[in-house]
Amino acid sequence: MKQHVSRRSLLGAAAALGLPSAFAQNAGRPIRFVIGYPPGGSSDALGRALAERLAGGLRHPVVAENRDGGGGTVAAAHVAKAAPDGMTLMLASSHHLVAQHVMRDLPYDFATAFEPVAAVAAVPSVLVVSARSKLNSVRELINQAAAEPGRLRYGSIGAGSTQQATAELFRLRAGIKLDRSTYASGAPMMAAVAAGEADLAFETIPSAMVQMRAGKVKALAVSTTKRSFALPEVPTLVEAGLPGFDAPVWYGIVAPAGTPRAIVERYNETVNRLVDTAEYKAQLLQFGAQPVTMSPLEWGGAIRLDLKRWERLARQAQMI
Repeated sequence: MKQHVSRRSLLGAAAALGLPSAFAQNAGRPIRFVIGYPPGGSSDALGRALAERLAGGLRHPVVAENRDGGGGTVAAAHVAKAAPDGMTLMLASSHHLVAQHVMRDLPYDFATAFEPVAAVAAVPSVLVVSARSKLNSVRELINQAAAEPGRLRYGSIGAGSTQQATAELFRLRAGIKLDRSTYASGAPMMAAVAAGEADLAFETIPSAMVQMRAGKVKALAVSTTKRSFALPEVPTLVEAGLPGFDAPVWYGIVAPAGTPRAIVERYNETVNRLVDTAEYKAQLLQFGAQPVTMSPLEWGGAIRLDLKRWERLARQAQMI
């Protein structure tokens, strides 16, 4: 037999948990946590792990919802139109910021359409080539690309992807010419690198590790200024001769613009507390991710800086 719980009881329970009054008005509804990537990938796994822990931290149901397409832009367009009542959140990443400056006619402006809630993690990308490649270092790769301009091809999963943007940043900083081969997603891109159909690619460590562990691709460098704990033997691009090269893929949470400040602060406190636990840190480390905690103000500032950085790259690389 179903037990009826009055709205007054739900509001009272929410108040007892210290939730903001605006959030308490929706105490009977689950929070939607939108993930703009397909099920089964590393981004989806990271997002679902976060949604599960967020539900426990808030003591309120959180439902993970995949809305794949457009490198996360389909989900972003959907969330941008959602009611700003605190009941809709989105897993945001660097993909969204690159796409903002590369993909035409997006129905939202990321800088104004979303309320920064909390940072979660930064994930290095790794520069990989086929295990059968004669190239064993970044310097060898740059020298070959300089000797045969435009012959080497990098793998990409389409305009607006961090795979494309990081490869273009590498091309510009190294002063070389590279051609591009585009694939539907990271899995076929990595398979193409393994087979030698694409000469190189930048992919986040969790996605690249499958082919690396199978011995089908080898890592030449990581995209961050510090070596990755997941690949401590792999040098950084800075060590390889590209000073200041730093291009992690970050992940965090945003809400529709206009979400009440009290709700944003409550979420931020909860996420920061979760990210700071040993158990969740260990889970992030499995994804090759570095835990990150920020206030909403700091998170918003980081987003604005990255938007400007990727816009400069998009113009310099003529990606726009």
